[in-house]
Amino acid sequence: MDIDDQELSFSEKLSLTGIGDLGEMCKSKCGTKYLSTLLCMSLRFFSIKWEDIDEYLKSIGFMTAQICHKWAKAFIKGDYEEFSTDLRGGKQTDSFYDMFPEIEADAKAFVVQACSQKSGDFKAMDLAQFIDTKYYELTGIKKQSGDDLIRSKRSCRLDLRRWGAKVEPNSRRPYFEGHERDDVVKHRHEFINYFLTHKDFYYTITDGETPI
Repeated sequence: MDIDDQELSFSEKLSLTGIGDLGEMCKSKCGTKYLSTLLCMSLRFFSIKWEDIDEYLKSIGFMTAQICHKWAKAFIKGDYEEFSTDLRGGKQTDSFYDMFPEIEADAKAFVVQACSQKSGDFKAMDLAQFIDTKYYELTGIKKQSGDDLIRSKRSCRLDLRRWGAKVEPNSRRPYFEGHERDDVVKHRHEFINYFLTHKDFYYTITDGETPI
């Protein structure tokens, strides 16, 4: 396989979901403003249209191109104090599970149990809603109409990755190695049992000079 083939193979595996999940991980280490502005400036350097940049940034959970442009101007003109001021506020997802380890334990158990079910409709949003419910139950805070989820869907997808979940390429359904779905186990048993009960109808191979 030459370099071009390798690049094509790699690009085929890329998706906005994967890029967004990696972006979510990066945001836990560095501010969203810095990452968004850096990415926006880089794309503009290669003469990508503003409309395309804006659509891409929003699709992976970053700031809009318009906001990035504002911060890029502040950075370029040398207003470091304005640019470096962090006005994000809100909930910090980095320390969420440090503050609520019991929610993390319950969430892990919920995911393992959900991934082992025959139904294949478990999604990261199910985890996000489960965590949301647990948070308000634990804190006793009353959720107001219009409040965002305590932990976003994208953050929950990152949680699944950190906890060792894999994703089936076709269904995009998460699962854990060592925790097979009931329907998979059942199908395998049926497949093996069929051959065992019909063994007299098949040729077998034995050791020796004349295999039978």
